[in-house]
Amino acid sequence: MGYISRADDRRLRALLKAQHTLFGGVIHGIDGAIVELQARCTEILAVPGEPAQWQAAISGMARKPVNEALDRVRGAIAACGIRPPACEVTINLSPADLPKDGTWLDLPLAVIILQALGELPDLPGDQEDDLILMGELSLHGEVRRVRGALSMAFAAKPGQLLVVPKANEKECALITANPDHKGCRVASVSHLRDVVAFFRGESKLPNVLAQPISFEPIVQKATDFAHVKGQDLAKEACLIAAAGGHNLLLIGPPGEGKSLLASAIPGILPRLTNPEKVALTRIYSACGHLESDGQAVTRRPMRPVHHTSSRQALVGGGTGIPRPGEVTLAHLGVLFLDELAEFPRSSIEALRQPIENGEVSIARVGGTMTFPARFTLLAAMNPCPCGYLGSEQCRCKPAQVKKYLSKISGPIVDRIDLQVEMSRLSTEERFAEPPPPLSEKLRDQVELARERQSVRFRETGVAFNAAIPGGRVRDFCRFTAESLEHFRKLVDENTLTTRSIDRLAKVARTVADLDGSEDLRPRDLDSAARFVVGGILRDSF
Repeated sequence: MGYISRADDRRLRALLKAQHTLFGGVIHGIDGAIVELQARCTEILAVPGEPAQWQAAISGMARKPVNEALDRVRGAIAACGIRPPACEVTINLSPADLPKDGTWLDLPLAVIILQALGELPDLPGDQEDDLILMGELSLHGEVRRVRGALSMAFAAKPGQLLVVPKANEKECALITANPDHKGCRVASVSHLRDVVAFFRGESKLPNVLAQPISFEPIVQKATDFAHVKGQDLAKEACLIAAAGGHNLLLIGPPGEGKSLLASAIPGILPRLTNPEKVALTRIYSACGHLESDGQAVTRRPMRPVHHTSSRQALVGGGTGIPRPGEVTLAHLGVLFLDELAEFPRSSIEALRQPIENGEVSIARVGGTMTFPARFTLLAAMNPCPCGYLGSEQCRCKPAQVKKYLSKISGPIVDRIDLQVEMSRLSTEERFAEPPPPLSEKLRDQVELARERQSVRFRETGVAFNAAIPGGRVRDFCRFTAESLEHFRKLVDENTLTTRSIDRLAKVARTVADLDGSEDLRPRDLDSAARFVVGGILRDSF
């Protein structure tokens, strides 16, 4: 287009008067945020003798990936066979103080640019708020999968239509399993042409939530406890930890089953409820851990973390908009820290808040973001640098052992309810025939114990025994006269902090729940004391 005819000039001048509004969305942490796109044609570009091309400028804290979307939009529009007039379009993204990142806005940017250039009609005024678009565009016009689509389904209001990529439709259908779902509709598209046809009134977008969908589990099935040879005391501690949500530390020589026990614990935790499945899938989607549509988190996650992982990888953070860390990916499941003493001290200390509160807050200049992080901490470590303390193989000096154990601070040890010292297996244990499957039986015991806790903590906000807040332990742990006297005796005989005293009562409460007793008995306290009082790590302080 070189010279412009009078008819074209009148049409282009009319574009300068039009104002357009559309809605899209971005993911902020793990939450969806609605973004209002406002656009208008601000200038006519016509240079005689030169090919004319539309241009666009974006304001409203649009970061580099959003500005790069203009190149993808240009290619996608050309792939649809549309040749817009040469105009400059100015687009504002509101709220202007919310950082806009990622590729979620590709699709709404393409649509509102076409509206500003007169190629697509606006929706009627009473329908503008009813439509939300999200999706990444390729240069050929395909609408590609984005992370966090389920979070946008949560952000959409009742009655709104959320248009997502075809490869996100099954994920968004999970919102129907959430009891708080109040009627958001979801439609999917595979190409920009589908959206163009919808705006031109040539086709409709069906609601995909009306279709039955099956999901593929993303979390693998846990190891059965029957595969763990020997280590009966450690297995008992794992059962207590699962039943009461207690944190657990396994100390023992290399190769004696610590990692295998960790892989088995998720298999005895209570089954996830539908709302829990939705909440976990939403987290994994926002973090980009769903590899394909139709995947969902249907089992308790177990997140093994290597000791070389950074503090940001563990608890969340990073530059720009904070991202969730492993503590959030382990939400409602197990966080496994192998070789605990090899972790940087700053990383371990950063676990204090999530262990205590079940959430992690990350502060940045622009504000503070909070992510869920209610997990069961399972840690494992060697008793000394070489791992063979107490055997003829060990050549570690007492000062080396003390220095090694002192890498774990007292406040962190105080937040780990159970501590187990594992021994080397005997020859008979190594060659014993494996028992029948055990995890299902243990999970039944755990679920019964959790049911008793849910009744006890109804309308209190407490999730399980380990989460009983300090100062309220006596409200939920009912002692008989005999057991209270025994409790006092245990406290007198051992050096326990106030938190350790509470922890002893909470673990005893779980032991009693597993045995079906409402009152704490002396034997429940003795069982708990084996894991709470003393131990090689606590004795080092």
